[in-house]
Amino acid sequence: MLALPALASAPGCATVRVYRPVPAGRAAPVPQTAAPTITPEPESKPALEQGRIKEESLKEKRPAPQARSKDRPGRPAPVKEGPAPLTDDSSLIAKITPRTPPQRAASLRLTEEGRKFIESGDYAKALGRLEKTISIDSTNPYGYYYLAQTHFRLGRHQDSLNFLDVAESLLGNEPFWLAEVFALKGENFRALGSLERADSSYAEALRLNSGNRVAADGLNSLRGENQPSSR
Repeated sequence: MLALPALASAPGCATVRVYRPVPAGRAAPVPQTAAPTITPEPESKPALEQGRIKEESLKEKRPAPQARSKDRPGRPAPVKEGPAPLTDDSSLIAKITPRTPPQRAASLRLTEEGRKFIESGDYAKALGRLEKTISIDSTNPYGYYYLAQTHFRLGRHQDSLNFLDVAESLLGNEPFWLAEVFALKGENFRALGSLERADSSYAEALRLNSGNRVAADGLNSLRGENQPSSR
């Protein structure tokens, strides 16, 4: 079928729409409309990943630690304590056990008697007991030590040092008594004017037993005397 020609619109006449038939075998065109714009939703992240993100954001907000400088020192390092002071039973009778040989036991009892005479100031009786002590048991180191104490009190410093050398050789691994020996050596050397040897003996006594008061007082006094007086 042929399309009819369009009529020209005259002035003052209404516009007439002309129907144009579609040729056979051809579909009518479908008016195209714009597809709606779809905004993609934000992809949700797993809870674990979100937790990491929050942690990282918190780390970024935290202030960086300030480096310690010399003007702002940190906490002071803990002071290392030295070995604990050693103690020993003042009575030599406590050293007597069922396994102690009879000669050593008799020698220790006499040594204890001599020690008490030294404390009371009766040096003559002390010498008598202590000389008998080492005649009974010549390996008793405590007898030699208290003999050295007696001679020191009597002002016989070289004799005292000689007995101390014997006591040192017999004491073995007894740091408390070795400290007593070196402290008394320091006292003798100081009385003889050998200040360097006195200083060394005091220091060795304190190394063996930090609680030895004779060595501590002697060393402080000795080093205080050697310091020049300030005016």
